Amino acid sequence: MIKGVEVMTLTRQLSQVSATDQKKEARIAFAVKILSTYSPSGEEGELAALLRSELEARGLDPKSDAAGNVICETGSGPRTLLFCPHIDTVPGRLPVRREGNVLYGRGASDAKGALLSMLFAFEDIAERLEKDPIKKSKSRLIFAAVVEEERESKGLDQLIKDNVRADAAIFGEPCGVNRVTVGYRGHVPVSFEIVTKEAHASAPWITTNAAEVAFSLYESLRTGLATPQSESIDSVSVAITKIESGTSHNVIPGHAKMSVDIRVPIGMSAEKVAKKVCEIASESEKSHRCRIVSNLAEWTEPYRAKLDSKIVRSMSRAIIKSGLKPSFISKSGTGDMNTYALALAVDSITYGPGDTRLSHTDSEFIDMQDVFACANVLVGTHSEFFAFEV
Repeated sequence: MIKGVEVMTLTRQLSQVSATDQKKEARIAFAVKILSTYSPSGEEGELAALLRSELEARGLDPKSDAAGNVICETGSGPRTLLFCPHIDTVPGRLPVRREGNVLYGRGASDAKGALLSMLFAFEDIAERLEKDPIKKSKSRLIFAAVVEEERESKGLDQLIKDNVRADAAIFGEPCGVNRVTVGYRGHVPVSFEIVTKEAHASAPWITTNAAEVAFSLYESLRTGLATPQSESIDSVSVAITKIESGTSHNVIPGHAKMSVDIRVPIGMSAEKVAKKVCEIASESEKSHRCRIVSNLAEWTEPYRAKLDSKIVRSMSRAIIKSGLKPSFISKSGTGDMNTYALALAVDSITYGPGDTRLSHTDSEFIDMQDVFACANVLVGTHSEFFAFEV
């Protein structure tokens, strides 16, 4: 026979389970809204409004800055932690669908899964701090969802311009529940314009083929920037991303445009690589007796966080306490983490649910169980960073 006290305890436990399930289901429904809101770089306004509305419904006070970033704070302590996901995606609509706890859609992997984890963690932390004025007075957490990360990092540039400085920062990108990105390669984007003289294709020897110069320049960049560790994140990589040339099938092209993406390994200077690119282009111009105009976009230096930094140790402990073994990775790409960490001298890492191999593909999906697990790790990281008892 079950005693009255035991019945009350069981009823209370069932009620708590039910409340937890309802909260998760509500958050999954909100995640569907996030995925259904198309937000390619430059068109994030509707999603930004949705985020502000969500935060306001939680009794918080979100703001939008000059770039359109959504920024919200909780706590008033002397030290600050920054959660910085991005709200934009690459272009291209995808149908949104749900299969159990798995959601499919544009940006599911890169990086609305990480956005959701950071948003949910921020809301949970804010709720806890409201119940504990002492902890609230000892910590400060900024949630800054930025725009145009997939393009020219306009949102991050605004954070730096506004001196949104923290003692440590966590950026939102797909990594995996127990994987922490501590490093990214640098980036040197460059485009070339090659100008020669057109000629009839029946006499190719009387002029210099602009298209051939473009490919020759590409090969010169590959060999001139080569590093011992080929085809790995410890090497320089050179990739043609766009090429245009020619006016007709029987005309030797006198004009060509080529865009090249160059990635720089940790330990090498992106600035020096950029200078080398200009030198190689100049040599190619002389050898082919043509005109080559090099247009270097703003480059990004490589960055790697120290494994003994407070933020890395805090997240490591949080992952371990969640029952997993943390692992640390460096990625072949480049992220906002690099720019922020180097510009403001802030220890930074990147974290979030999802498979990075699905980024920018038509197969993007996110498992909401991973979103919730990452949110819990972020809540734990906050507690570890500020040395709070959980």
